[in-house]
Amino acid sequence: MKAKYAALICNALILATTAQARIKLTTLPERETVRIDIQNGRFTLVEEERTVNLQAGRNQVDFSWANINIDKDSIVFRIIKADGEVNVLNTNYPPDENALYWTVSAQNAGPAVIRISYLIGNMAAEPSYQGTVENDEKKLLLQVYMTVTNTSGESFGECTVQPGVGKTTVRYFNDGERKRMLAAKFAEAPVEKRYVFDAQIDQERTRMYYRLTNDKNNQLGEFPLPYGKVRLFIKEPAAGGDEVRSQAFLGEDWAQYTPLFAPLDLYVGVAQDVKVERFTMQPEEGPQKVHDVLTCPRYTLDGKKGVTEPRFRNERTRFRYRLQNFKTENGEPVTVPLTIKEHVDGEWIIEKIVLKELEGERNAQVEKEIPHQDLFNVKRIDVNQVEFEMKLLPTTVDKKYDLYVTVLRKNRRY
Repeated sequence: MKAKYAALICNALILATTAQARIKLTTLPERETVRIDIQNGRFTLVEEERTVNLQAGRNQVDFSWANINIDKDSIVFRIIKADGEVNVLNTNYPPDENALYWTVSAQNAGPAVIRISYLIGNMAAEPSYQGTVENDEKKLLLQVYMTVTNTSGESFGECTVQPGVGKTTVRYFNDGERKRMLAAKFAEAPVEKRYVFDAQIDQERTRMYYRLTNDKNNQLGEFPLPYGKVRLFIKEPAAGGDEVRSQAFLGEDWAQYTPLFAPLDLYVGVAQDVKVERFTMQPEEGPQKVHDVLTCPRYTLDGKKGVTEPRFRNERTRFRYRLQNFKTENGEPVTVPLTIKEHVDGEWIIEKIVLKELEGERNAQVEKEIPHQDLFNVKRIDVNQVEFEMKLLPTTVDKKYDLYVTVLRKNRRY
C-alpha cells in the first residue's frame, strides 16, 4: 500500500458525557486539488486540498503514510473554508508510526475544506532548452522544458506541477513516471551574434556565440534561466512556393544560470569568416621590462638592518592581435562584435592601446594608426581577467588590422 490518507471525524454523546471518537473511514475523501512544487534538490513541496465533514466540538483528523519519504516535521494542516470558526488545538505523533493526528475544534457542524502540505523526497526536475533561430540569425524561438521524475512512492491524480520555472498542469503523475513538459516559450527573442577569442584556450580560431538578454525588452525576463542543455536549430529558406520551412541542427551547449537582466551566451561553433591571431611582442621601451624598481632592506640573523636589495619590479608585456573579418550579409561586408579575453594575474593596468590598418602584401604592405576610441572598450572582469570588446571592421585579402595592447603588471616579485 503506497499511501493512506484518512480523515477520522466523530463527536458522540454517550450517557450524557461528551467524548471524542476516532473513526477510520473506509472511503477516503478525494483530493480536490494537488500542487507539486519541485524546486529543491532534496525535497518537494506537496499541497493538497480535501473536503471533510466536521462535527460541532472536538474532532480528530488522522494523517498516515507508508513507503513514502515524507518529512514528518514539515507536515502542516490548515483550514481553508468552513462554516464558523475552526481551530487546530494540537498535533499528536503516535510512537513508532508514520502517522500523526490533529485535534480540531469546530464551532458548527458541516463540511470544511482543509489543506495539508508536506515535503516529500525522491522527486526531481531537470531543465533543458530548444532554440530555433531564424535564417537571418536575428531572432530566436526559445522553448524551456522541464523533465520531472516521480520515484517518491506516491501516485497523484490530476495535479499542477511547478517544476521551478513556468507552470504546467498535467492530468496525472504516477509513481515511477518521467514526464517532459513545456514550461515556458519565448518567441522572437532578439539575438546578437558575437565572436570571442580567448587567449588561454584559443590558438588561431575564433568561437561564435548567440547572445540573449534575459529581460522584458528582449522578450524574456519572466524568471532566472536555470542551468541546462540547449539544442540549437536554424530555419532554412523555404523551397519554391512551399510555406513549410525545414530546420537544420546547429549544435548543443550548456546554458549557464542566468539571472534577470543578465546576458546568456550560447556556443554555436568555430567561426570561418572571423579570425584572430595573438603574438607576444617586446615592449616599445626595448627588452628591458624593469620599470620603477622597488627595494626592501635585508636583515641579518641578529635583526640588524643590512644591504637594501630590489625585491619587486613592474613589468610590461605587449600583445599583438592580427584581426581579420570576412563576414558578409546579403553580399555586403559588415562590422561584427568581437571580444578578446586576456588573463592577467596580480595588480595590473592597461597602459597603451594602438589600432593599425594594414594594406597591401609583404614588402609592399603599408600600415597606419587609426582612431580606436569609438571601436574599442576595455572591460575589467576581475583581478585576473580583462576583456577587450570592439567593433571589428570588414577586411579583405589586401586589408587587415593589428591591435597592440600594452599591459603593465605592478609589483612583481623576483
